[in-house]
Amino acid sequence: MIESGGLDESTRVELIDGLVVDMSPRSPEHENAISWLIDWLADQLDRARFRFKITGSLTLGSSEPEPDVAVIDRAPFALVHPSQARLVIEVAVSSHDRDLRTKPVIYGPYVDEYWVVDLERRRVVLHRNAVEGEYREVTIVERGATIVPLAPELAALELDTDALFAAAFAERP
Repeated sequence: MIESGGLDESTRVELIDGLVVDMSPRSPEHENAISWLIDWLADQLDRARFRFKITGSLTLGSSEPEPDVAVIDRAPFALVHPSQARLVIEVAVSSHDRDLRTKPVIYGPYVDEYWVVDLERRRVVLHRNAVEGEYREVTIVERGATIVPLAPELAALELDTDALFAAAFAERP
């Protein structure tokens, strides 16, 4: 659409269920959280087995979301967007409804775990154990916890919620 002149290059949109929808603006807290997540993944992810994408597209059925963070299996680079992910993390400031209601339906068939970092409520909402494309386990994790993905091969990823929220809000942990 950008190449055809239908959208300006600075327009922030993503394809959700065949519809082009506006993406929420990024706040400093949102950017801080993503920066912290980049450092966390760079330090802890087994880079021989996995790679991570930051605001990169995934092709999932009739949707092309651009999650804030996606962990995918390491594979040769290709000219198509990945069609599955091991872990997707969205940082929600003003996008709660879409991130907590719409995106679990989109991610369920293709993403092993989906986490929503809810900056407003300072919690992380975990979506796990998809059966027939629907997450069967949704858990709210408050500050003061450590979150580890269920997949044994990702068990080295230990997310400290206190450190994440302290970074997001430029506080001391």
